Amino acid sequence: MLKTSGHIKDHYIQCATLYEEFKNKGGNGATIRNFMNKIDAFGNEIEDENKRNIFKGDMLEILAEIFFKAFVNDPRIGLLSYEPVKLEDDYGTDGIGINAAGEKCAVQVKYRSNALDKVTYTEIAKTHTSAMLQHDIPLVLGRANGVYVFTTAFEVSHQCIKVFGKMLRVISQDVIAVEIDNNVNFWNFAFNEIKETLLK
Repeated sequence: MLKTSGHIKDHYIQCATLYEEFKNKGGNGATIRNFMNKIDAFGNEIEDENKRNIFKGDMLEILAEIFFKAFVNDPRIGLLSYEPVKLEDDYGTDGIGINAAGEKCAVQVKYRSNALDKVTYTEIAKTHTSAMLQHDIPLVLGRANGVYVFTTAFEVSHQCIKVFGKMLRVISQDVIAVEIDNNVNFWNFAFNEIKETLLK
């Protein structure tokens, strides 16, 4: 059962519809870009802009958990024991995990409808501060993979790279696409995770 079950139950119709559709695509058009298009289409039905943005973020957080679970042993990903942060404690850190070096790390999930809109320095600075002060994650310069950024953007800003350097592990839309685009096994796995969570 997925730990983002609260998000799934909040949006159960969209989750059930979306993941069943992508499972049924059979590797034909089951891509991160098409997934985003569907999320945007669902989001356009929500009039309130703030609620619409929350919906998109929630949907990506669900996908992030499934992704980390599916590719835990992939050296490009390598995130173990992903645990979403409770909504009331989310001041910049969406989740906590263990990186490939066995160290506790922070996870930030950022949805971008326009993949050219980079993740900003301010956003990652909030994650860095929250990780250290709220979650006791020692993020010092030189420590690699202390902050994972899972995003539908193509990249983070130049300032992020300059300041945080190898502390960041960026899982951008391009990286996500390599792993899940038309990957029948992944979408079957994702559907089953959603189904199991909803049934429980």
